Amino acid sequence: MTIKDFGKGLKGDLQDAVDTVKQKTKEVEILDMKQVSEVASENIKNLFKKHDVGKGSSKENADETSTSQNITRISVKNAIKTIYFMMAADGEIYHGEEEKFDTICSELDQDFGEFKGTIVAECKARLDKVIDPKDYYDALQDSVGEALSQNSPAETSFITPKILVWNLLSVAYSDEQYNETERRLLKFVVRKLNIDKADFLEMESSMLTLLDLEKELAWIKTTNRPYLTIEAMVNEIADRKNIIMENIMDLVSL
Repeated sequence: MTIKDFGKGLKGDLQDAVDTVKQKTKEVEILDMKQVSEVASENIKNLFKKHDVGKGSSKENADETSTSQNITRISVKNAIKTIYFMMAADGEIYHGEEEKFDTICSELDQDFGEFKGTIVAECKARLDKVIDPKDYYDALQDSVGEALSQNSPAETSFITPKILVWNLLSVAYSDEQYNETERRLLKFVVRKLNIDKADFLEMESSMLTLLDLEKELAWIKTTNRPYLTIEAMVNEIADRKNIIMENIMDLVSL
């Protein structure tokens, strides 16, 4: 789910689906989950455009008390590294995660394709240094912490902490298996960037709700309910999605 004009665009696409129902009285064709996801990605992407700010155990306990820094911006390349480490958090990179990674990173930097190989190689090299599997999470967290702390003066493109967290949530949920390792790493990022706990929980809850609404929309396609009933359900889902996305836009813009 990569946010600007999302509500308007999605509602229009959903209404188009309803119009199709009108034309085919006995044949209901509504956007399936994949189509909705593609619409969401296209309409949300403006939020993730790069921000040009001008030329300018005991381990678990330590994790929970990690000192936050006053980081107000993250260079796009370091944000991409962080997103990669999130994608690799569970030890295996799934196809859905890789697709989401490519989509988000291309929106963050239009030249992503030119340096993707270099960044991925750097990230893999760090993780390949892990000696014992039990140290894997520690290596991930250390790598993310380093990426978030480094902002080269040569970099001119940055994104804000909240936009990065929303991107990380998008990747974490892309395979519909938001596991404890991914959430633990996300919580570390939230603390490192000094993001308010309530804001993170709201973003997390919003992402879950959006996924549930997509599943509900897909389910509607399997029903044989009357057109008017389906139309009302589709419109209700569109309205709920619009409200959620407007709230997220407001939240990450603060």
